[in-house]
Amino acid sequence: MRCCSGARRACSWVWAALLCACVWASEPADALLEAERALEAASRARPADRKVFVQRAQRALAPLPPEAREPLEALLDEAATDGDLSDIARARRSIRAYRETLAPSPTPSPAPDRVRQQLDAIFAEPDMQIPPKSLIERLSEAFLNAVETVVRWLNRLFGGLGGVGGGWLAQFLQWFMIVLLVLTLALAVSYLAGRVQFRRRARASLAALDALPDDARTLSAREWRELARRLAYEGNWQQASRAYYLGTLRLLHEAKLLDYDPALTNWEHLQRLRQPPLAALLPFPAPLPDPALREEAYQQLRPVTLLFDSIWYGGMTPDEATYRQFEAAFDALYRRLEAHAVPA
Repeated sequence: MRCCSGARRACSWVWAALLCACVWASEPADALLEAERALEAASRARPADRKVFVQRAQRALAPLPPEAREPLEALLDEAATDGDLSDIARARRSIRAYRETLAPSPTPSPAPDRVRQQLDAIFAEPDMQIPPKSLIERLSEAFLNAVETVVRWLNRLFGGLGGVGGGWLAQFLQWFMIVLLVLTLALAVSYLAGRVQFRRRARASLAALDALPDDARTLSAREWRELARRLAYEGNWQQASRAYYLGTLRLLHEAKLLDYDPALTNWEHLQRLRQPPLAALLPFPAPLPDPALREEAYQQLRPVTLLFDSIWYGGMTPDEATYRQFEAAFDALYRRLEAHAVPA
């Protein structure tokens, strides 16, 4: 019988050791849960048995770190000393609160397809897009690629000259070709920039020509000539021809051969050339120009008047040759009437 009782005590000590090992090896959350259960049992036990359950809760807290275990043990010591149910309940609430802070919140991981859709939506935002390269950047890259290609081609071309006169000859020719290429490209870019600027200036002039005066008396004959030349330089043959024609009428008016009136038609001005000149109507007549000069002016003005009406009323598109006819008529009359012309 003694052997059996000793074997029972040995088994109980073994089980107690295994239980302690399990407690020491348990996680803090499991230790807190065990302590909470012991306090729950203490709250239901008789006053004489409460201390035993409180001590069991103290042993269950052994796996906790000292900084977390010490405040809980102080509450348990007070509950074990007095055995008051309020102290046991306060210690139980503290252990439960501590255990709930250790419990991980169950957050289910999103599905991979949903995550991929969210990432695609984020990267599709305008702020996440790579801005397109500007025209200057693309031209710079194209220029650098062209230079690199030329350099490789020159290396292959002059690579065999190393044994002829030394490597310096190949390098000199290579750099000479590079400098020549760069100068050529610079001249081409300068030419294109000039053409673009010229076209912009011409378009601006065309937009401003709508306000060109219709009254030949607005400008002097010389000013009409300068305007015609500038318009011809911009390639606007139609307005340049018109400026020369109005300048011709102004020149005849300044030479007292024509009493210019903007209300009259071009053909009425031609008829007035064969009427007595404006100076004959003055109270003190000035020396009249030679009648042959008035006839010569009529012969010069008549063909350009026909040409002018074809352009402005017949839908004719003038070119440089047409412009030269107006220029020749103006220059011929200007040389003949310069001595008689009096700009007003």
